[in-house]
Amino acid sequence: MSNKKNKKTLDIKQWHSLLITLLSRVDKNKVLNHHVEDIAIDNKKTFPNFFSWSKHKEYIDLRQVMRTMDKLKEEGFINGANTELWSLTKKGFDFATKLNEFEHSTDSKKMRQNSDFYSQEIVRALQSPCFTKFKHDETNSIENSELKYLFRIDSYNLNVDSVMRNKERLYIATSGNSDAKKFLDTMWDLLFEREILKRSDYE
Repeated sequence: MSNKKNKKTLDIKQWHSLLITLLSRVDKNKVLNHHVEDIAIDNKKTFPNFFSWSKHKEYIDLRQVMRTMDKLKEEGFINGANTELWSLTKKGFDFATKLNEFEHSTDSKKMRQNSDFYSQEIVRALQSPCFTKFKHDETNSIENSELKYLFRIDSYNLNVDSVMRNKERLYIATSGNSDAKKFLDTMWDLLFEREILKRSDYE
């Protein structure tokens, strides 16, 4: 019996669809941050009955999309603001991946899930000076510049949203790797201990 026949069918909710679409766009476009209009258009192609005008079903209700995106952000599934730079958090990535374990009860083709794009980030992290020193119990010798490089923190990437996007990208990349997650947890705490970031901004 094929795996497809063994899969259960899941009735996809409207808010589910945006997470699935974001996951799909990472694989298809090889970018992590997405404009809300691009998300809405792709979502309409795969889930044509969602986010439509009440009378003219062929049009997208962008205000409804934005309200849902804001709600998903409040609940920790995505990062972003206004119209640009929307991306999945680790929580959103895990949830969308779980949704893709089911056949979707829509007329559209099931989207393929592929997290290979994130592999670039885990390679970068595990080849970093921070990880080498962490591995040899030399955390105290990690330079602030090395710590900033790990999380891509620079003069252009100091706002909370940017830092959180970079953090979540690394945590998604380390899914299933407990040693790598322990390393990232330690490095994240170190940012606050050294007052590179203010903890109150991230609570």
